[in-house]
Amino acid sequence: MKLSPFLRTLVWGGESWTVSARRGESSVVSGGPADGTAFADIKPGFPLLVKVLDAQKRLSVQVHPNEATASLTGGEPKTEMWCVLRGGPIYAGLKPGTTARDLEKAIAEGVVEELLAKHDAKPFETYFIPGGLIHAIGDGVKVYEVQQSSETTYRLYDWGRLGADGKPRELHVALGLKSIDWSLPVPEPSESVRSKYFDFSQRILSRPEGISAPMDSFLIVYEVESGETSYLEPGEKMTAGPGRIFLTRLP
Repeated sequence: MKLSPFLRTLVWGGESWTVSARRGESSVVSGGPADGTAFADIKPGFPLLVKVLDAQKRLSVQVHPNEATASLTGGEPKTEMWCVLRGGPIYAGLKPGTTARDLEKAIAEGVVEELLAKHDAKPFETYFIPGGLIHAIGDGVKVYEVQQSSETTYRLYDWGRLGADGKPRELHVALGLKSIDWSLPVPEPSESVRSKYFDFSQRILSRPEGISAPMDSFLIVYEVESGETSYLEPGEKMTAGPGRIFLTRLP
């Protein structure tokens, strides 16, 4: 099953929701007997949301709740990961020793960047961003993102930016501070991610190869060069490549 994305234009750039079963924001089947059918109608309640984010300008400094803090804030828990497609600065985690009081003061004074762990992200590096980790994507960076199907985002700081209406965008400082997990370390780049919510890996195929979904999970296949996304049910097969592919499944 090939999927066409749901597209969003935002103040900082754009998002392509390649796999989404969220009502009103669903990706759509492309080709075959189900052509034109919303993925949300085929897979209601699908647990993951997969996007390509093109940050022409840097995103807000933000945090998402995890399962423990979502009950305190009323939001949906959201753990995610990024695989970098176009490199540049990203911010993930806080410098060691930073306290809630330090962060509140930096927000008030407009100097939050001084407290953030900054990474010079390279193409195809992968960063795991669990719920509770403060983060931001920098200017010019493009990432492939796999996340829990949640759109709960608490903005802590927005670089003094104005929204499309010419006014500062809303911040959610109190909710954001409740959502931060102060025990989380600064993430290190890797090639893959294994978590309780999803497994992500990447391969480089020198020629077209058969790809099979495991018998106990669906498989999402993203062909980087073409930008095509395929969804495979357990045990289904397809031919992918040549080139780099991303593979996402449930653990």
